[in-house]
Amino acid sequence: MKTFLDSGVLLAAWKRGELHDVAAAILEDDSREFVTCENVQLELLPKPTFEKRQAEVEFYHEHFSLASGCEPFSEALGKAAMALAKKHGLAAGDALNLAAALRQGADEFVTSELPGKPIFRVSRIKVTSLHSLLPSPWR
Repeated sequence: MKTFLDSGVLLAAWKRGELHDVAAAILEDDSREFVTCENVQLELLPKPTFEKRQAEVEFYHEHFSLASGCEPFSEALGKAAMALAKKHGLAAGDALNLAAALRQGADEFVTSELPGKPIFRVSRIKVTSLHSLLPSPWR
């Protein structure tokens, strides 16, 4: 399955928090082929690079190096993102990432956003929230 991870998923996999285990499990799933984009790199790499948090930078670089595709910033990506944003009421970063996922042919877009956010209005790709993958306290 071709999978696009938003920056929140990679942050969750790096940090030790509520979403860490489900994010890490997705990263370790051998049945997935990952695709990404330059926007996710821009969202994740500058701050830990500036703050010299080398282990965190290497963690992100490992994911990016294993991705089978990376959508570059381009006029076409911008136009696709603008169309998605206008149609679904998306924020700029979400629109860029979703447009990149669609352009890379992703089957699934995984996000750390809570269900009900505007990105879940996009029906051209399966959008999965890490929150929906957490073990239920009632099981």
